[in-house]
Amino acid sequence: MTMKNFFKYLLIITFFSVWGIMLRNKIFVQNAVTGAKKTVSQVTGIELPCAKPLRYAIGSVDPRFNLSTNDLLAEVEDAEKIWKAQSGKNLFEYDPGAEFKINLIFDERQLQSNEADALTKNLNQLEASHEQIVTQYKNLSGTYAQSVAKYNAGVANYQKKMDDYNRAVSDWNKNGGSQAEYDKLKKDKSGLEDLQGKLEKERLAVNSLAGKTNALVSEEKNVINNYNANVATYKNKYGSGREFEKGLYDGKEINLYQFKQMSDLRLTIIHELGHALGIGHVDNPKSIMYYLLSDQDMENPQLSSEDLSALKTACQF
Repeated sequence: MTMKNFFKYLLIITFFSVWGIMLRNKIFVQNAVTGAKKTVSQVTGIELPCAKPLRYAIGSVDPRFNLSTNDLLAEVEDAEKIWKAQSGKNLFEYDPGAEFKINLIFDERQLQSNEADALTKNLNQLEASHEQIVTQYKNLSGTYAQSVAKYNAGVANYQKKMDDYNRAVSDWNKNGGSQAEYDKLKKDKSGLEDLQGKLEKERLAVNSLAGKTNALVSEEKNVINNYNANVATYKNKYGSGREFEKGLYDGKEINLYQFKQMSDLRLTIIHELGHALGIGHVDNPKSIMYYLLSDQDMENPQLSSEDLSALKTACQF
């Protein structure tokens, strides 16, 4: 041991001996602790945890996320504010030249997430299409039913008039009649022909409605089959539960791999920043530092009492 190191350790031992005597006064002790940390750091050259803000820079940002470097920086700055606001400590600081990087890396995790989102979007569109078809079918079915009822009533009326006309013609042929009766029969025949023409138009319209109704039924079947196929694909690929490692702090940098929305990304950043402070996982599922990000409030993230306790332990506050 060199003389220089000997005096360092002697100074430390002497300091803590004096510090032990000071324990009688709480306020004095609190001030002494702060001074002790600074003194120990200065004497030993060993930086205490959280003594200085962790300086970070934005590293690589894969363009497939459709997120700019500034966008990511804004999310990180929002994330670090959560730690600062509730701890009262300036724990992080942005420095473009810092060695500690925060990266956004695109791999199979985000790819699978994008595919799952696309399938979900397609399912939602198919559901909307199905609802639209059902509405159209109900409206068209009502119109079709009314048209069929009207057509059948018209056919019945035509048949009755035709029967009356045929009897009148038979009587006129059998018994003879006046010119006026003959002219009336001719007029009745013309009226029946006009009525038959109208009925034919109605029949074609009814058939057209029937065709449209049947087409909607066929379209609905296709939508249902397509929907079921998409559901089956979704279940096969994403039905089983899995845990994505959305982010990772490896001691040198933070790598972010997957998120669905910006609030999801921010929560992951808050979590990984906690690891960068030396905080491990806690047991409360609603805590930021819980191992699984699912039950936390993404829109308004807050540190739990377990998070704060772990922070105090890690940083020796």
